[in-house]
Amino acid sequence: MTITTLRARTAQGWHSTTAGAALVARRRSRQDAGLLVLAAAVLAVTVFIALAVPRIVLRTADAGVQQAVRDAGPAADVVTVLGSGPGLASVDSTGRPARIDNAATLVANAATSMRKSLPAPLAAVTGPVVTAVQSSPLTARLADGFVATRIVHLGTPTTPDPLVRWVTGVEPRMTPEHPVGSPNPRLVEVGMSATAADRLGITVGARLPLTGPTRGEAVAVVTGLYEAVDPASPVWSTFADLLDLQPPPAVADVAGRAGLLTSDASLPDAMLAMQSTKSITTAFRFPADPADLRATDTRTVARAVTQLIAMPGPLTGSDGRTPSVDSDLDTVLQAADARLLAGTAQTSVLLVGLGAVGALTLVLAARLLVVRRETFLLAERARGASVASVGLRGLVESVPIVALATAAGATGAWLVAPDPRGTWVVAAAIVLVAATAPAIAAAVVVAGAWTGRRLPANRADRERVLGRRRARRLTAELALVAVAAAALVSARGRGLVQTATGSVDLLLAATPVLLAGAATVLLARALPPLLRGLSGLAARQRSLVPVVATARAGHTAGTRVPLLTLTIAIALVVFCGTTAVTVTAGQGVAADIVVGAQVRIDGKLDPAVVDVLRDAPGVTAVAGAAVLSERTFGRSSGVKARVLLVDSVPLAQILVAHDRTVDPGLAALGSAGGGGVPALISPALQRTSELIAPALMGATEFVDLDVVGTAENPPVLPTSASTLSVATGVVVVDRAVFVEASGDELPATTTWVDGPGAVAAVRDAGVAGSPGITVTERDEWLSTWRASPLNAGLLALLVATGLVLAGYAALGLVLTVVATSRERGRTLSALRTLGLDARTARAMTFGELAPLALAAVLAGTAIGIAVPWVLTGSLGLDLLTGDPAATSLQVTWVPILGATVAVLGALAVAVGVESAVRRRDRLGEVLRVGER
Repeated sequence: MTITTLRARTAQGWHSTTAGAALVARRRSRQDAGLLVLAAAVLAVTVFIALAVPRIVLRTADAGVQQAVRDAGPAADVVTVLGSGPGLASVDSTGRPARIDNAATLVANAATSMRKSLPAPLAAVTGPVVTAVQSSPLTARLADGFVATRIVHLGTPTTPDPLVRWVTGVEPRMTPEHPVGSPNPRLVEVGMSATAADRLGITVGARLPLTGPTRGEAVAVVTGLYEAVDPASPVWSTFADLLDLQPPPAVADVAGRAGLLTSDASLPDAMLAMQSTKSITTAFRFPADPADLRATDTRTVARAVTQLIAMPGPLTGSDGRTPSVDSDLDTVLQAADARLLAGTAQTSVLLVGLGAVGALTLVLAARLLVVRRETFLLAERARGASVASVGLRGLVESVPIVALATAAGATGAWLVAPDPRGTWVVAAAIVLVAATAPAIAAAVVVAGAWTGRRLPANRADRERVLGRRRARRLTAELALVAVAAAALVSARGRGLVQTATGSVDLLLAATPVLLAGAATVLLARALPPLLRGLSGLAARQRSLVPVVATARAGHTAGTRVPLLTLTIAIALVVFCGTTAVTVTAGQGVAADIVVGAQVRIDGKLDPAVVDVLRDAPGVTAVAGAAVLSERTFGRSSGVKARVLLVDSVPLAQILVAHDRTVDPGLAALGSAGGGGVPALISPALQRTSELIAPALMGATEFVDLDVVGTAENPPVLPTSASTLSVATGVVVVDRAVFVEASGDELPATTTWVDGPGAVAAVRDAGVAGSPGITVTERDEWLSTWRASPLNAGLLALLVATGLVLAGYAALGLVLTVVATSRERGRTLSALRTLGLDARTARAMTFGELAPLALAAVLAGTAIGIAVPWVLTGSLGLDLLTGDPAATSLQVTWVPILGATVAVLGALAVAVGVESAVRRRDRLGEVLRVGER
């Protein structure tokens, strides 16, 4: 064969394959425009969901992270502290400390240098630096008492706008140099908040003698009263005493706390007035600014904060001093990142499921399209068309439609969530299926026609060929079941999130889809024998409907693609509903665990206030508790335990009122026995208690314990233990009994107030405004937790996904009804000639397809309940409920009923429409043609 001949044959083959492809595709598209428009709409919606959902989740996570940082308040700020102010080490010619007139400039320069030295990820999420040079606590003498105070200089080097406006008097100035050995006191001109001055009766010109670590006698001269330009600015976040008079400390006999503000000019005097460098600290606060913080950046920022705290060397100033760095930003971001991963794990399950159902629905649409064209495709094949040419014409038709639908879906996703983040993996897979499914389906139909392939005439050879086909199919089905089981075991063992990369494993996220595939294989194998058995029972009935319906259902139920589509959709509908109910119910339980009662008060309360709360109307119980972070458990044991001292009787009453588990023996801890202080210990300490005599260190000596039970459900109490805590267990004792036995003074640091009137009683008592007191109301905590962006967003996503999947299930069933209507029409057409009425025909159609729908509902329901039950820990639901102990599976009938109604309703509508269409058929034509 010459090269010319080869080229001619190649050109001829290429021409025969491609010739007329565009014209044929255009003509067929016009004939089936309605079905193509439907498929394009399904594709556009599916691409929109596949692209928009990850972006919406990320934007919701962004809002959640930003809200978490805002809720953390000043604790999330990055604060660097120098032990003394700049210039204090300077001395004059006589060796005495000298005043540095440019102290404010030195502080500003140090702040600017430190800002430039911040790691880039940290600099991007912090605002302008705030400098604070402050003295140790001082006491200022008033005309009729004392006020706690401190001298503070605030500055914002990168923001030239003034922080205060002087409403009375003038800005503090630098005083004349204080002569060496002068008996006169050192003067420091300061300003005071106009509000605080009004409450204390201080006017401009007042002289306030200072008591504290000063260099000799020092007097603060109030030269002006000011108001903050922006009281909500981060500048004032830790200086409330500079804005208004604050309540006094509990043990101090002073009128309150009011700070004294210096200007750039008076700062040198204030620094020189303090006794030593240890009496002045310089802090540089970088306020956390979460406006530009993204959820995907939390790990990088948290890592930068942790490294800076551990190694603050990059912030070393030009004078060689290395500051200490403190911030809770890394802890806040790590907690937010854990919640983001939990939300991502759930989203990945939904996204993969949505993608699979959408792709299968498009496959059903392509199958219907090919069924409608089967006669024409077989005729083309009979006239010599190759399989490649048939597939090419299918691609020429589908690719432009798919491109337009994809563009529409992507545009809609961008308009809803304009964010370059997210993933195209699922959307790309869906687009690939949509583009190739019609061509592949058409090629498969024509490949089996006019090929000359025949089964052997010999029975043994024929059975051998058929046996190989069955073996290949069985092997594929068993492989699918094995992969589904492996994915389930792997997801249950290590979760959906990869610990190495922190991302979601899409294979494990597809666990519900794989389980649905395995269930479909089993159903496809089990339904035909079951329906054959029902057909035998139906044959004994006089009605024609059961006989025909069960006979045809045996063939329809074995169709795997419709069954798989329905099973996955229903499984995910039930999964969404079950997960949403589980999270919602768990959040309510978490509120009881975290708060502990209707109201929790953290801080030391006056016993008189506790008595008032206990006697308030509507209050059923008041229980106090204290925590000892680490105490040695047993003499010389080396075992550390966390000790919870509780008012056992009222605490047990509160736990019972909130349906929480009460450890046996808790209420009896208040009854002192002869063998020591009654105690409950956690299981981790039981082995130690068997080896040594249980005891705890009291005020001067060990106090023997009488272990009366196990603390399986200890109350939740805040702790001040460091991250290096080595406490291995928990000991619960009655506070009054332990105080009496040990001699310690252990006032309650947490107080629970319960009952319908608890909230009103606490508010009437006014304890929320007391310094060092934090009040947490259960209902408020619950509403705030549920309204947080990530929690609310994921709950809305679960509900919306369930509704979309129900729509997919209904559409998939309708497409199945339409795709099987042609073959079913042959049977019904023949029966019509024998007098079959429309009502009986509808009953036969419904009976034929009902087993498919019911089998999918049963299998989908089982999978939708089993997946959250098996993967509760892997999905990270405890991070969304608020407490690990609050997460337990909650099953509800709403999603099951909703999925059933959607499927059976769609089936009834499709059967009714098909019956209405066939009612227009003329009987004479049916008799003449024989079928439609």
